[in-house]
Amino acid sequence: MEYRQLRKILAPVLIPASQGYAAFLRLRSRLFARGVKSSVKPEAFCISVGNISWGGSGKTPLVSWLLHWAHKHSLAPVVLTRGYGGKSSWRPLPVQAATDPAVSGDEPLMLAKMHPRALILADPDRRRALRWAGEHYSPGLYILDDGMQHLALQRDLNLVVLREEDLGAEWNKVIPAGSWREDKSALARAGAFLLRLPPDADMSGSGVQRFLDNAAKKMAEFNVPLFSFQLKALGLIPLRDWPEGAVQDMSGRTYALCTAVGNPESVRAGAGYLTGGPPAREFFFPDHHRFSLEDLKKIAGTKLPVIITAKDAVKIQLLRRELPGAEILVLHSAVEFGSTRLLKPGGGFEDWLDARFAAYCHAGTEGF
Repeated sequence: MEYRQLRKILAPVLIPASQGYAAFLRLRSRLFARGVKSSVKPEAFCISVGNISWGGSGKTPLVSWLLHWAHKHSLAPVVLTRGYGGKSSWRPLPVQAATDPAVSGDEPLMLAKMHPRALILADPDRRRALRWAGEHYSPGLYILDDGMQHLALQRDLNLVVLREEDLGAEWNKVIPAGSWREDKSALARAGAFLLRLPPDADMSGSGVQRFLDNAAKKMAEFNVPLFSFQLKALGLIPLRDWPEGAVQDMSGRTYALCTAVGNPESVRAGAGYLTGGPPAREFFFPDHHRFSLEDLKKIAGTKLPVIITAKDAVKIQLLRRELPGAEILVLHSAVEFGSTRLLKPGGGFEDWLDARFAAYCHAGTEGF
């Protein structure tokens, strides 16, 4: 039975539980806002990237984009991340490119490999990681990964990522009756909304524009900007050369698709965009799955080129030497921002972020 059908059947039980859970989270938020529960203010500009719902929404690619932005501004960035799936006995863990993904978690390692100049700290206790960074580093920017509900750390900017379904069937449906982590009152903490669109959506098309207009009307009560973005597929890099290798052309070739992410449909769309067609075989695993040699032997047994994501690559790289003949390519993607709503005068996300950071720096100078 489909999950949503089951949820509908269990609604008499789930809805009261959802209402109770949402009420508890509202109380928790008020206690932090009033200072009853303590929170810590980082000594540098702090951006939280989080979402209102469970599941893959594009937070990690946005963190990666922010790291590029930090380097453009000559800021020394620190990412504070929980390190989901990591089993390190040392906390906080400064994640290096050579760290075992079983120790760090896959997403922190991916960020460390792609951004060697950034400090990626994996620790469920973000306040402990913040103290460590201040003692051992000179941070110019903190990025709080998956931080919307982590209220023990104050932030200067709260970026809230939304999916299309968050504005539709899932609107204000809190777990266990829905996928939202909190009810819509939590959206008042947002400094901006980032709405993820499918990678194959025509950002200038009339359908997308109508959807954005409707989304803006729905979000108008919160009176903050709403930006759209896509995770655009840019090319395929052989795993042996990733992340710095040259892009390889796969147009028209038959291939298999293998991934362990929260939103495999997005990966399928990106691979199809670059190759011109759907995969001949698909191997989808649960999010954060730790690949075994048996998994890869099964996939390589197709004798087809295999397309994976960067998040998969950090785990599969460790096993690649056991399959020297396999052709494995990493889907290279990047965030691309589109239309803006609820922002007057108009402008892009980067311009808006530059202005917010400049205002922060100016306020700090005046205070000094």
